[in-house]
Amino acid sequence: MDHEESLGPYARQVEASLADLAKRDAVARIWAKDPTLWKSDPGHQQIIRNSLGWLTVMPTVRQRAANLAGFAVEVGQAGYTHVLLLGMGGSSLCPDVLRLTFGRAKGFPTLAVLDTTDPASVRALEQSVDLSRTLFIVASKSGTTPEITAFYQYFFARILALRRDRAGEQFIAITDPGTVLDHAGATAKFRHVFLNPPDIGGRYSALSFFGMVPATLIGVDILRLLDRAERMAQACAASVPIRDNPGAWLGAVMGALAKAGRDKLTFICSPEIASFGYWVEQLIAESTGKDGTGILPVEGEVVGGPGAYGNDRAFVYLRFETSRGRNLDEAVKTLERAGYPVVTIRLQDLYELGAEFFRWEFATAVAGAVIGVNPFDQP
Repeated sequence: MDHEESLGPYARQVEASLADLAKRDAVARIWAKDPTLWKSDPGHQQIIRNSLGWLTVMPTVRQRAANLAGFAVEVGQAGYTHVLLLGMGGSSLCPDVLRLTFGRAKGFPTLAVLDTTDPASVRALEQSVDLSRTLFIVASKSGTTPEITAFYQYFFARILALRRDRAGEQFIAITDPGTVLDHAGATAKFRHVFLNPPDIGGRYSALSFFGMVPATLIGVDILRLLDRAERMAQACAASVPIRDNPGAWLGAVMGALAKAGRDKLTFICSPEIASFGYWVEQLIAESTGKDGTGILPVEGEVVGGPGAYGNDRAFVYLRFETSRGRNLDEAVKTLERAGYPVVTIRLQDLYELGAEFFRWEFATAVAGAVIGVNPFDQP
C-alpha cells in the first residue's frame, strides 16, 4: 500500500462517502465519461463531456514518445541551450514541477517558465538566456490566452530582429487543433506545432503534450513517467473495489472531510518533491471552488505545531522515501497525535510523480461528485 491514513472520528464519514459513491456507481460512470455524475443541466453536461480526455491521454502520448525523443535530439543538434515556455496556469505548472524536480539531463537544454506579466520578471528572464540559442514554447489550449499572446508577440519581435524570415524556427506551439495559435504557427513557420487532444482542460493537462513535450526537451524519460501514470490509472479502474481504488478513496476522503468542515487541505511535501504542491493547488482550488463551496488547498506553508491550526484543517503528507527531510516525519506524527486527519502518500522515486498527477486528477473528479460541483468548468 502506498498510502496510510489517520482519520480519527472522520473515518465513519469517509466510509459513508465511499458507500454513497459505490451506490451511485461513480467510478464506472467516470470511466464511461457520464456527465450526469456531476450535473443534470445540459450546459454543464456539455462542458463535462468535453473535459474527460485526461483519463485516456497516456496511450496517445506514448504513441508519439519516439517522435518526441527524436525532436529533442533535433533541438539539441540545433544548438539550443535554453527552452523558454510561455504559458499561464494549467499550461505551465506541470512543466515547472518537472523542471524543479528533475532539473535537466546532461546534454539537454535548461527549461525556464514564464507565467507572469510582471515587466521586471519578463526582463529578468529575457536577460538570463541567450535569445539566439533559446527555443520558445508557446503553450495555450485556446490559442487566444491574452497573456500568452503578449509573450509570444514580444519574443517573436525580438527574434525577428535577429533572424528575420527564419524567426519561426525558434518557436514551437502546444495548442488544440484549429486554434488561432495553430494557424499562427503554420503562417510563421514554427519548428513544430503539437496538437493536444481538445477534450482536456488546462489544469488536467499534465500527462498530455502540455506536460510531456517540455519534459522530453529537458531529458525526462516520459515513457517511464507515463508507465507510472498508466499503472495508477489501472489501479483506479471501475473493476477495482472502491475502497482499494486509490483515486476514488482519496476523492472520498477529500470530499467527506470538506463536508465535515475540514476544507483546508494542507500539503506537506518532502523537499525533493515540494514543487508538486504548485500544481495540485491549482487543480483542487479551480476544480472544487464553485457554488459557494469548495476545498481550499494550502501549500508551501511552514509546518507548525498543533496549536498553529484550527479545526478546519486536514493534511496530506507526500513523503519521498529517501528524502533528506526526515524532520517532517515527527512534525506529521505530532499532528496525527493531536487528532488532525492526515493522509500520508509514499513515493519511492521521482518518476512516481507520473502516478500522482493521475491520482490527484481522478481524486479531484471524485471529490467534485462528493461535494456536488462540476470540477471541469471555470471557478
